[in-house]
Order: sequence, then C-alpha cells, then structure tokens
Amino acid sequence: MSSFVIQFIGYRIVLPVLVLACGLAEVQTDRVPEVGDRAPKFSITTDHGKRISPDTPGRGVLVLNSWETSCAPCVAELPSLSAFAHKFRSNQVVVVAVSGDEDARKYHRFLRGHGIALETYRDPTRHISQSFGTIQFPDTYIIQDGRIVRKVVGSIDWMNDDMASFVNQLLGR
Repeated sequence: MSSFVIQFIGYRIVLPVLVLACGLAEVQTDRVPEVGDRAPKFSITTDHGKRISPDTPGRGVLVLNSWETSCAPCVAELPSLSAFAHKFRSNQVVVVAVSGDEDARKYHRFLRGHGIALETYRDPTRHISQSFGTIQFPDTYIIQDGRIVRKVVGSIDWMNDDMASFVNQLLGR
C-alpha cells in the first residue's frame, strides 16, 4: 500500500475526530445562561465598596445591568434604573450597573456628570457581561438565590408597573 493511501486513510479517521472535538468544545463554551439557570459566578466590589456576588445567601434580588457610556440606549435607561434602585433600596434588592468602559476617567466623569445613584462597577475586560452571553448593551439579568429569574435585553423604563410588580412578587409582597 502506498504511503499516499495510508496518509489518506489516516486523515479520514483523524479529521472527523478533530471536527467533532472542536464542535463539542464550542458547544460547552458558548452556552448562554437562560432563565432558570444558575447565574455565572463572579464576585466584585462596587465603586461604593459593596461586595456583590449572584449567590450571596439571603441577598434577595440582584439586578445586574451591563452597559457602556458610549451606548445611547444605556444612557437613556440609567435614570430610570437609578430611580428603581432608589425605590427598592433595601437589603433585599441590590441593583448594580456593570460598565464595559475601558477608559476609567471617562467612566468616572460620566457617573459624576449624570448623578448616577446606584451601585456601579467598571469591568473593562467585559468578563462579567461575556459570561452572561451579552451581545448588546444594555442587557440586564434579575437574579434570585443564585438563579436567573428574568432577562431584559435592551433599554426599558424600570419604573414601569410591570417591573415593580415582578420584583415585589419575588420578594413575597
């Protein structure tokens, strides 16, 4: 048997195995968490010094918003998100806005200039938003007891009755 035939047979066996292995690796790493799934693990200390993790026992509800200063819908949404955070500012509800901004000065200048009154964190590597599968900003996950209970893609008015009712229901009110 010529070496060409042996090499060809080898490729016929090796190539499908490589394709299958690459396909399985892609499925495992690209899975986007959905409602009902456990939230991806992370632990941060916000700009105001508060420790945030999706599975902190007794937390109540965590509203995790991904945004950037260059995102017009994000900027439009922040005042209502800030008002929502103020309305539900109990130990049972924490709202944190995680920015993907790379420029720290621009980020801090924006927060001061817009009077944002909620927990914030700058994640220039976008590790947190990527772990949640965020592909567009703003993107928000509502998490209770470490599980995703609602996902909001795009900007909304956080002071609408639907969102207040939803969070009150989670809190058993």
